[in-house]
Amino acid sequence: MIQKFTYALMISVFALPAVAMADDTLNKLDNMSLANLSNVVTSVSKTPEDSFRAAAAIYVITNDDIKLSGATHVAEVLRGVPGLDVAQIDSSDWAISSRGFNGEFSNKLLVLVDGRTIYTPLFSGVYWDIQNMPLEDIDRIEVIRGPGAALWGSNAVDGVINIITKSAADTQGTYANEVVGNQARSLTDVRYGGKINDNGYYRVYAKFDDRAAMPLQSGGSGDNHWDNAKTGFRSDFNVSDTSKVTLQGDAYKANINLDLSIPSLTDPSGYSSYHDTVDSIGFNLLGKWQEKHSDALQSTFQAYIDYQSPSYTVLKQEIYTFDFDYQTAWKANDRNDVVWGAGAREIAADLTGSFTLPIASHVTQQIYNIFLQDQIALIKKELYLTLGSKLEYNSFVRFVPEPSARISWYPDDKQTVWGAISHAVRSPSINERFGGLNTQSIVPGFIAQLYHNPDFQSEELTAYEIGYRIKPIQSVSIDSTAYINDYSKLETFEPGNVVDSGQIQQFVVSNLGSGRTYGFETSAKWDVLSNWNLLANYSYINMVLAQGVSQDTTFMPQEGQVPHHQFMVRSQLFMPYDVQLINALYYVDRLPAESIESYVRFDTQVIWKPLKGLELALVGQNLLDNKHPEFGASLNGAVNEIPRAFYGRITVRY
Repeated sequence: MIQKFTYALMISVFALPAVAMADDTLNKLDNMSLANLSNVVTSVSKTPEDSFRAAAAIYVITNDDIKLSGATHVAEVLRGVPGLDVAQIDSSDWAISSRGFNGEFSNKLLVLVDGRTIYTPLFSGVYWDIQNMPLEDIDRIEVIRGPGAALWGSNAVDGVINIITKSAADTQGTYANEVVGNQARSLTDVRYGGKINDNGYYRVYAKFDDRAAMPLQSGGSGDNHWDNAKTGFRSDFNVSDTSKVTLQGDAYKANINLDLSIPSLTDPSGYSSYHDTVDSIGFNLLGKWQEKHSDALQSTFQAYIDYQSPSYTVLKQEIYTFDFDYQTAWKANDRNDVVWGAGAREIAADLTGSFTLPIASHVTQQIYNIFLQDQIALIKKELYLTLGSKLEYNSFVRFVPEPSARISWYPDDKQTVWGAISHAVRSPSINERFGGLNTQSIVPGFIAQLYHNPDFQSEELTAYEIGYRIKPIQSVSIDSTAYINDYSKLETFEPGNVVDSGQIQQFVVSNLGSGRTYGFETSAKWDVLSNWNLLANYSYINMVLAQGVSQDTTFMPQEGQVPHHQFMVRSQLFMPYDVQLINALYYVDRLPAESIESYVRFDTQVIWKPLKGLELALVGQNLLDNKHPEFGASLNGAVNEIPRAFYGRITVRY
């Protein structure tokens, strides 16, 4: 009965609009029209530019888009971005990747918050559970599909997600938000912004989340209840007419319950299960100085410290990251816009492993880099060539060059044609160089140990992209990209020694894999009426891996860990009495390697603003079935399902 009702609701709400129908570097901002200012991005060239003219596959999620998504976590916000694969694993874990190679520990996607890298050097991926930032404070998220290593460095292989928060000046006054639902049991955000003299602004916030456990595919509860507390601040000062200073920081504590299964030498063919609690604490502090020397020269210096300590029974971590970054943007003449800079990063990790996760007790890593990029006007206002490269020294792999060449052609102000050839690397993680994992073997009577390799090298990518954007009429815009990614030195696990009286078969981390992915992505926006707009995205990807001489039986199945087809359609309707109706339909293709069938997801949201400063919302998610899995089992070995969810939200601003 519920399913029939939700199908009928879906048809009717998408049909409602039919009823309604009857009724230059530093000077680039100065040259943009007011209509385009909302489309300014900085992630492609590290300088402001119009996203419509950018020579990269970039997609911008605005703060309005975040509200329309109905998401309550930043990972959920990324659903529907063309080229991204977002799959929830359980209550607190997501598998997120760009253009292939998805998994709980996917490691070819660089994620930044205000220029601060949030990946963990332990496995070169992201602990999404601790990235529980207030969504209201996000100004926009710039998503680059494809390499960004020429400016952002190693690990910006298949994409860059740059989360940019609002200035303190844009968050003045009091804000409070409460969400109550069956899965999001209680999510509380409070924030206050004020002014310091005539030249400074600040905000402080606190966030408390309580989320229910997900059900298991086999029945019962996954027992992975999750709660999180986070607080932070940001201050922005105009030191002078030409100088700006930003200081911001966050601190958090999260507790996640989960069931784990670990191997035992007393019974190598079996596992012992136990309940664990992951206690994560951490903080970060970032400072940035911006100086405008002249109309043609501007410099930025940024430094931050980041501390992460997610602690399992089988692995306790204390990881410090110290980072310094300097950048100068220089308009050399009327044909050359130059950006150059340098940076240094020091990582210190204190680790306490176990039989399940053996690892070195202390690891340090140093990374130094310089980069240079020049945008050359071959034909002013019509044809541009951008050449750049980052040269990175990594104490794990020594010197790594990461060049790129991009060309952009503007036939008129309604079209952009661009192409790019880029090279990027994914540097070895601490676990690959110094750690390991004991897990169940396909050989009866053995424990398989994924064993580290001190000589493991960087994975490499050479990418070829071509893109086209067009605004055929004022109310319609279309953005399409095709790509071919050639990978070499991909990670494989090769049979090694048999140890511990013949009970452990080692599999050594190696670089014997290669492969190619190719695909197509497109997105379209249509303002159908003044009160109704539509957004649609589609992605296609195919992975063709080559095992070569590798004996890794887990390498080729990665082809079946990403969906060949994905699409999303979202409708936003503005109705009388300050009511909005938002509906979104998602399709995700099957994942044969994870035994996950294709699924259709339908979300709906009603937003009402009865008074100035007051907003009420009702949200339904995954309405087409009671529950379904989106990805395979995590390390705990149990497949969770994502259930139908409802929540109510009240927001107050004054």
